[in-house]
Amino acid sequence: MKKLTIKNIFKKININPFFYLFGLISIFTGFYKPFLIMYLIVIIHELGHIIMALIFDYKIIKINIYPFGGYTIFENDINVGFIKEFMVFLGGILFQIVFFIIITNVVDTGTYFYKIYSLYNKNILFFNMLPIMPLDGGKLLNMLLNNIFSYKSSYIKSIKLSYIFIFLLTCYFYSNINLMFMFLLVINLLVREYKNIKYLFNRFLLERCIKNLKFKRNNFIIDLELEKMKKYKNNIFILNNKYFDEKEVLKKYFKL
Repeated sequence: MKKLTIKNIFKKININPFFYLFGLISIFTGFYKPFLIMYLIVIIHELGHIIMALIFDYKIIKINIYPFGGYTIFENDINVGFIKEFMVFLGGILFQIVFFIIITNVVDTGTYFYKIYSLYNKNILFFNMLPIMPLDGGKLLNMLLNNIFSYKSSYIKSIKLSYIFIFLLTCYFYSNINLMFMFLLVINLLVREYKNIKYLFNRFLLERCIKNLKFKRNNFIIDLELEKMKKYKNNIFILNNKYFDEKEVLKKYFKL
């Protein structure tokens, strides 16, 4: 495995063209200070995800920088436990809160920097926790749904609910141009997520087939309906009053 260095991390950064446009506008309009403060918070947030992900052996694929935030893509197994997945999700929020506490105790709360930092920190936390994929809130929603529904069903429900929340928020914040632009970017990401469902489901199945995964709870499935397989449980199939482990069924499915 290639040793992780600052240089390697910088190579993985992908900057959206609109970021440069937004940066230029902020310079010409005199809002470059809020722009820099906002991206300081974005960097801190993404750093939290990255550090937590590296602790749990996730591999960084790409760090996308958008006009209003960032989004880090990791290469990791789909079939990870809930706690591991939750800790990586929590990293960004945790870092934001910790750094805000540090700044509150170091910086004069009456300064322009602190007021802008405090405002943007709250706004970014709020936006990230919206139950819309692939935002942090959307990922948490998907994790929670995976405890109730099958993997594929949870993913589809998460995307559908994301569209519903975007519609409702658009109706409420329709006059906020910045927020509307952010929602357009999120919709673009949602479309990509939906197109990946078939690939992700097949990858989910293949991982269950070739890896030795053990969970505390069982999910019993009548007949051989693979789409009913759950993420955080051992899947046991029942056919003609006989019980079959998921590995047995999946090896036949993939003809291994």
